[in-house]
Amino acid sequence: MDSFNIMLALLVSGFLLLGFGFNYREHEWGVRLIGVGVLVTLMPIAFRLYLALHVPS
Repeated sequence: MDSFNIMLALLVSGFLLLGFGFNYREHEWGVRLIGVGVLVTLMPIAFRLYLALHVPS
């Protein structure tokens, strides 16, 4: 699986978590899903930084 597919999977899963969390925002677990969704949505940025700064040994 190349890096594009990994980033696409992270974005799609993050947006799904955000959507489900927003639907159930009146419950505590819905708010937690929103938080996890935000973190997963930001993970492609961290993954891209890792790929850009990775120094092969």
